[in-house]
Amino acid sequence: MDIYEVIKQDHDKARRMIAELAETDERAAERRAELYPDLKNELMMHQHVEEAVFYSRLESEDDTRADALEAKNEHHIVDTLLEELDVMPKDNDEWTAKFGVLREVVEHHMEEEEEEFFERAREVIDDSLARKMGKQMQDKKAAGLSAMEHVNQAS
Repeated sequence: MDIYEVIKQDHDKARRMIAELAETDERAAERRAELYPDLKNELMMHQHVEEAVFYSRLESEDDTRADALEAKNEHHIVDTLLEELDVMPKDNDEWTAKFGVLREVVEHHMEEEEEEFFERAREVIDDSLARKMGKQMQDKKAAGLSAMEHVNQAS
């Protein structure tokens, strides 16, 4: 799999997780509390690895630097929303509203990346490098998620 397929696969997983959480309401605080940590971990790990493998390469190219910087800033907004949602009570309309904002930001980011950014990235990343980057992203993400599991089990 190349980097684009790996990222798209992560996006599809995030879309499913977001949709499942969006189906809950204030009366489903326990279900939200159960689902939310997985979404948070998935998004944070994806963003961290994507920045390390994909955006770091694209920042070095004049044609894609602005896109990479914009995407990294969108990640920062997502991280902020994730941290805020994490500590908020899950049983009220404030959490629901903030989650709606997170959903909009994440879905916009993924759509923009897939429909516009990938095309420009393909102009500066050849197929061979895209495959290497895809493998690198899979390996780093797997290692990161494994480490997170160990930390969560130890807690």
